[in-house]
Amino acid sequence: MNQRAESVEKERIERTLAAFRRNRYDVSLFQTREEAADYLAREIAGKRVGFGDSETLRALALYERLSAKNEVIDPARCAQAGGLEAFLAAGREALLTDVFVLSANAITEEGQIVNMDGAGNRIAGSLFGHEKTYFVCGVNKLVKDIAAAIERIHAIAAPQNAARKKKRTPCAVKGDRCHDCTSPERICNALTIHYKKMSYRPMELVLIEECLGL
Repeated sequence: MNQRAESVEKERIERTLAAFRRNRYDVSLFQTREEAADYLAREIAGKRVGFGDSETLRALALYERLSAKNEVIDPARCAQAGGLEAFLAAGREALLTDVFVLSANAITEEGQIVNMDGAGNRIAGSLFGHEKTYFVCGVNKLVKDIAAAIERIHAIAAPQNAARKKKRTPCAVKGDRCHDCTSPERICNALTIHYKKMSYRPMELVLIEECLGL
């Protein structure tokens, strides 16, 4: 990236962080995933922590980092060990934790967070009930506005996540964009847009200057 492109990207990131502050979020910016993981490990200690399914959190090895000083409930990890019933039980338990950590399908330069979900535990955990919620995102999730965020979900996040989960949906099988399908394995069942921070409890955007997650 040349000097002018770096300057433009820096301005874009600063504009985004300013918009999130106006929307009442706490914000943190880190150059690397290691720095972000170190920060979260310092911030979260002695808590029960719930996870929303996230390739970004896995890239930070955040389960391992936080488990040293916290009880961490990760429904996706439980599903690998115990199947659907274990996933559902852990998903319910994660909604009752002190802290909730997830990523986003997209964040906007206007300070909004956009997520699509299949089962609903991830977006449910992002809305209410925790002492604090952290949204951990790489800069690849950053788009201009809500329309671009939804397009990113349809063209990138949903097809790639469906393929990762080995779903038999048209987007995963054909390797292209969302078909607005009726498949029982569809993962695009509910859309949430955080226009502003939810009331009464702190929420923080942890933005990392790397491409992370889908």
